Amino acid sequence: MMSFEDSLKFRHACKIFDDKLKISDENFSKIIEAGRLSPSSLGLEPWDFLLVKNTELKQRLKKECWDQAQITTASHLLVVFAKISDLYPGSEYIKDMVSRRTDKNSNQHATYIEKIENFIRNNVGLSDLEIFAWSKAQTFLAVQNMMSMAAVLGIDSCPMEGWFSEKNLDAILTNDSQKRRIAVILSFGYRLNEQSLKIRRSVDEILKVIH
Repeated sequence: MMSFEDSLKFRHACKIFDDKLKISDENFSKIIEAGRLSPSSLGLEPWDFLLVKNTELKQRLKKECWDQAQITTASHLLVVFAKISDLYPGSEYIKDMVSRRTDKNSNQHATYIEKIENFIRNNVGLSDLEIFAWSKAQTFLAVQNMMSMAAVLGIDSCPMEGWFSEKNLDAILTNDSQKRRIAVILSFGYRLNEQSLKIRRSVDEILKVIH
């Protein structure tokens, strides 16, 4: 297991995997656990994960993802959904998530629900598009944690966002775009080719200090 700093240097958007190499169940469980433990706004965890194992389904997904090779060469293909309808004020999901942290019969329980719902009304918005944008932004926290855990374990990954027909994929996978929508597709596996040189801006370019 490599250090966290080394894992950041190791990680890259792997475009093609060695389809003969498979991730162990133990290591993939660690990757999912990293996603599960991720932070989220107001502790709502507005994501769901779907592991796609079916070969025929992967081929259909590949077709809708501009024929990207990582869809079918990856050891594991994970679809990350961002919740929508569960985040509307008054939803049972919000009540359930608060109940996991506070006593249902306490004043704190009702107060926290009100705080969450007021935040959504006043800061997020009440359209599907506004809630999806808020929810999707948080899924990136879980996505990054899963990719980081994979890298620590010497496992490659590639996030795919925007490079697919979301409407067609939703129809294939859920057909319920009001409840949740696809945020990111994540592929995991082991690289077939050597990693290209990682190029980033220097610290001096990205960091400014106010004294």
